[in-house]
Amino acid sequence: MHRRDRETEVLTEAVVRYALDRLQLDPPPLDTSVSEAELRRRAGATITAGGIGGEAALQVFADVLAPACISTDHPRFFSFVPAAATEASVLFDLVVGASALYAGSWLEGSGAVFAENEALRWLADLAGFPASAGGVFVSGGSAGNLSALVAARHAWRTTDHRHDTRRGAVLASAAAHSSVRAAARVMDADVLAVEADDVGRLTGDALRRAIDGLGADADRVFAVVATAGTTNAGLVDDLAAGADAAAELGAWFHVDGAYGLAALAAPSARPRFAGIERADSFVVDPHKWLFAPFDCAALVYREPAVARAAHTQHAEYLEVLTEGQA
Repeated sequence: MHRRDRETEVLTEAVVRYALDRLQLDPPPLDTSVSEAELRRRAGATITAGGIGGEAALQVFADVLAPACISTDHPRFFSFVPAAATEASVLFDLVVGASALYAGSWLEGSGAVFAENEALRWLADLAGFPASAGGVFVSGGSAGNLSALVAARHAWRTTDHRHDTRRGAVLASAAAHSSVRAAARVMDADVLAVEADDVGRLTGDALRRAIDGLGADADRVFAVVATAGTTNAGLVDDLAAGADAAAELGAWFHVDGAYGLAALAAPSARPRFAGIERADSFVVDPHKWLFAPFDCAALVYREPAVARAAHTQHAEYLEVLTEGQA
């Protein structure tokens, strides 16, 4: 598996050549989607008993599969926001892939974890979080929202054991990302929707009306979720009002900034995010406005120990990794 031979050398040169040639295209091809039947006809047999070999696989990718994917780096690509990778990020993605790194623990990947922590620290500083803040990179904004809400409910239940078997609830805008509702379903929790204003923002007045109407449900709310950049229109909720609502309810304040929170890096946009410094957690997707290859999300916690307690797995083979953690 790890033996290097002439065939591997030839394939390595071909792959690097393809990557360099693709990066130098100006403009790159827009390409287009193709039907499954047409792809089967063009690609031929790709899974065979003896394999098709690396060079043939690269040829199928270059001639058939890649042209059947719309290029996100084409100047006419205006739909969706899957990625906006820079040349530097693509090149270093190749470097990281070639380096055989595992970043799941400090024991095995201290250098990689250090680099991740540096990036997370930069994001935490942008949000005005304390020096003790920290987090983790996850597969995307949906996973980040779920992880943050799991930590929020864990904090809610461990703070008051009356909630051990109580069905929790999340207070969120009706315009919140669909992943918030999906996370609630996974957690068997409810989303108590707050009416958005005419343009789709969560406002302090709407939160006030929602809280006044909660009644007995107020004791079930373990998190308030605000959005920093809705996917459809890039709208930013009133984050300060969200923080006030969470404080009044004794709940966790989470900000879903997957789409737009990277704008914190622009001084001109920072006033839009007033209140982010009061969040308990937030997510932001580097593959959007931070121009990294997708797909990942940075999840940052004000108090990482709370998240660690909620997510740490316990097993004999993990003791070397979790020993001494709170």
